[in-house]
Amino acid sequence: MTADDQVTPSTEQPRSAYVSSADLTSSFDAFYKDARDRLLLQTFALTGDLAVARSAVREAFVVSWHHWRKTGRLPEPESAVRPDAWRKALRRASTRPWHRKKDLGEETRRTLEALGAVPVVQRKALLLTQLAAVTMEEMAHEIGLPTEAAERELQQGAAQFATALEIPTSAIPLALNGLADATRSVTWPRVTIIRRAGAARRRAHTVVGGAVAVVALVAGGAVAADSTGVRPTLDREDVPAAGGPPPAGPAITTLPDTSLVPVDAVQQAVSGRGWQQGTTSDNSSGNGLVLPCQAARYADPQGTAAWVRTFRDSTRPQAARNLIQVAEASSSEQRAVRTYRHARRWFATCPSPDEDATAVPRTQLVSTADLPGVGDQSTLFVLRSRSDAMTYVVGVARTGLFTTVTSLATTMPPAKANRAGVARLLSTAVGRICALPDAGACATPNPTPTPRAPFPAGATNWMLSEIDLPPITPEPGPWVGTPATKLTEDRIDAGAIGCDTAHLFGKFRNQEIQGNEFRTFVFGGAQLPPQVGLTQTVGSLPSGAAGAFVTRFREQMTACPDLDATAGTEVVELLSSGKGPQALSAWHLSTALPGDRTIEYDVAVLRQGTAVSVLAYVAAPKATMADEDFVALAQRALERLARTAPYDPS
Repeated sequence: MTADDQVTPSTEQPRSAYVSSADLTSSFDAFYKDARDRLLLQTFALTGDLAVARSAVREAFVVSWHHWRKTGRLPEPESAVRPDAWRKALRRASTRPWHRKKDLGEETRRTLEALGAVPVVQRKALLLTQLAAVTMEEMAHEIGLPTEAAERELQQGAAQFATALEIPTSAIPLALNGLADATRSVTWPRVTIIRRAGAARRRAHTVVGGAVAVVALVAGGAVAADSTGVRPTLDREDVPAAGGPPPAGPAITTLPDTSLVPVDAVQQAVSGRGWQQGTTSDNSSGNGLVLPCQAARYADPQGTAAWVRTFRDSTRPQAARNLIQVAEASSSEQRAVRTYRHARRWFATCPSPDEDATAVPRTQLVSTADLPGVGDQSTLFVLRSRSDAMTYVVGVARTGLFTTVTSLATTMPPAKANRAGVARLLSTAVGRICALPDAGACATPNPTPTPRAPFPAGATNWMLSEIDLPPITPEPGPWVGTPATKLTEDRIDAGAIGCDTAHLFGKFRNQEIQGNEFRTFVFGGAQLPPQVGLTQTVGSLPSGAAGAFVTRFREQMTACPDLDATAGTEVVELLSSGKGPQALSAWHLSTALPGDRTIEYDVAVLRQGTAVSVLAYVAAPKATMADEDFVALAQRALERLARTAPYDPS
């Protein structure tokens, strides 16, 4: 765990436990209307029985109202209601109920059939991560397994489900959300009916509990008498009321719009006197997606306040710039930490198709940096749009119960984007918010971004993800990646790169290559030759063999032009660095073909400890990758490779 992932509690004043009946009713009503359809879809996907799923979810809400004074204070009430609904549904669901229903579409039946073949634990892991959008740690806790074991169950379940439907794992969320077609027709009882049933349940439990207590007392002979033989009764004098004011209502986190950054702060931090302030709103209108890669209207859907303020620079028509600040308030420190992580994940994954198959990945993560001294937690991202040549510099920070994001959009290339200015602006934003009662740490005035490795992205976070891939000019369409697949044959064709090189398959120097798998990225919908695209192969070797593999690969690439002069292969070294546990080399190749044609390749070999990887990009005349972009991609692959499991000599 990094310092950025640790919780730094802010100083909180003790809060009253009193919550009025009106507040309880209002919060439960909102929760019921917001969560019921999601929980129904998740429970239906778990069991395939719509009637049972509806009944189980309804009863879980009844139980929830019974305990709402406690459940409503949880950071995620759904995490308490969902397991109850799932337990009830699994007890009642019959075998393959979708075979009896005549009104289900063929796709729905196929999806349910594939889900039904997945073991229950793996099915739960799959649904929790793909439909309930919980973190890996939360998923592991809910299914009752250690995180590593839960991740293995998830990967196995996802692979089985995707194979059964003959789809890539990136399309799993889309397939699961397709089940909503069968749940949209479900009608729900009014929330007043749910609350009445919950109240009746509470009264019944009180009566039964009281009766059991009386029986126990009588059966145990628990009848008391004082020293004079007189039995005491339950009659007693009224207790005088305690002095002082009545109990206070629940604490409400306030986030006034006056705590947002003003236009003069933008002018000072980002430079330029042409900045003008636009609108300030609670982001409740439209689709609510105002930031690049933003996946939901709010990072904390149950937050107590939210603001969006916009700015634009009117003096640069040829280099348009606009800026947005988003600020949210959470009800507790635990929720605030989760809100910060949700917001940070938007920009760290963008999201990948592994997480949202409906999202078209057209954004590249250029760099990630920490911002020491800015709030309790903070991160700075640089993103590049692959479709419209826009660069985004995004800062995310948390101070106490508040999370804020500042995002600068500019036409400047990423190398010239104003990282320092956005870091200063985020520092200013935190400095204004940290004056509030529920805030935490403030910020240094001129923070220095500290480069760091990217956060995990996708199901195979030791390999490249779509968010890592650079733009291609002219843009042939979005990058689409296949699931990581175990190597069953040699995937690096020597003829494809015009050189005979070592392969990450089988054995090297009599050492078994472990964990070898590959992943291919192509352009969705592009009219390009089928061989065009990027392939990454990974494997693990003992440390000495891993170093020898890189050395051998480098020697073969250097000797390539002289091995077969008739092939006409030219090799240009783009980068060569490192000879120890971390090493990287990259080349650009051109091979002459009959008919005055040439084919262009980019190849890289990289090592991170015992992990080794080979990248190969096959270009086309309308899909060439800049040399500097390929080198940066190889360096990103090296960063991702650090998450590979070490070689197991046993």
